[in-house]
Amino acid sequence: MDRLRRPSTAVVAGTLCLIWALTFIAQRTALREAQPLWVAAGRTGLGALVLLPALRPLGARGWRIAAWLGLANVVGFVGLQLLGLEAIGAGPAAAIVYAQPVLVAVGAYLLLGEEMTRARVAGVLLGFAGVAVVSAHELSAASVFSVAALLGCAVCWATGTLGTRATPELPALPVVAAQHLLAAPVLLALAAATEPAPAPSARLAGSLLFAGVFGAAFGLFLFTLLLRRGEASVVTAWLFTVPILAAVFGVVLLGEPLRAPLVVGLVLVSVGVRLASRRPRARAVPPARRSSARPAPAAAPVPAPSRRPPAHTRS
Repeated sequence: MDRLRRPSTAVVAGTLCLIWALTFIAQRTALREAQPLWVAAGRTGLGALVLLPALRPLGARGWRIAAWLGLANVVGFVGLQLLGLEAIGAGPAAAIVYAQPVLVAVGAYLLLGEEMTRARVAGVLLGFAGVAVVSAHELSAASVFSVAALLGCAVCWATGTLGTRATPELPALPVVAAQHLLAAPVLLALAAATEPAPAPSARLAGSLLFAGVFGAAFGLFLFTLLLRRGEASVVTAWLFTVPILAAVFGVVLLGEPLRAPLVVGLVLVSVGVRLASRRPRARAVPPARRSSARPAPAAAPVPAPSRRPPAHTRS
């Protein structure tokens, strides 16, 4: 019954990666119509509206954590990502942003005490190599500002991921709702102060609707749910598939050419995710230890004292 009620981690992770890959395409489309901070504010504002019914009292500590996570997961991650996406292509942007699983694996080992097996290290490095292979041919066109923005995006995302994993006692959906509610005004104020307002269009509205409802609200909820279930380094290794899927959707939906690096990247990422998500085998107990752990033999019973009367009382 539990299996029927609760989808497997692979199903939830696969759904999340599919949604975020399509969100990548939606955001690229929206950036043709509006400036990056307006896209970030629109996506986050729509996500906040969708999640508003899920908001619950969190207490003073819960709201402080939600504010910190909102700055990292929403303002820093979404805002800096879109600034970088506007300046350079999606390929090199993905290669930089998806350094996040590497940062999370190191941070989870140092800060959260998660196990760092050889297979997990190899999986994370292979996944990053797969993303880099797909994107390397475009990295020469990247500007210093865009690289700095995307590196900041990866650091913010890794910080928010570790913070989410370190606070499992907070309810997932209300915390995600609070993050969007607190971050939306910040992004809206930044957009209004620095960029011209975009002209309304059906393409912009459709792109923001998908990015806000699915990419922001539903996507961050699924990501938080996964972090509540398992280790941060394992969960984030799945995210290497997002830029690869985005490149595949670019071929299918946008008519972009299919190149050999995409195929190589798919293979590397697939192997990397498999290695990183593999559970370490339980260590067998040596025979000597098992024999030494046997219980000691029970002590012999103490004989009961005789009830025969003393000799001087006998007749």
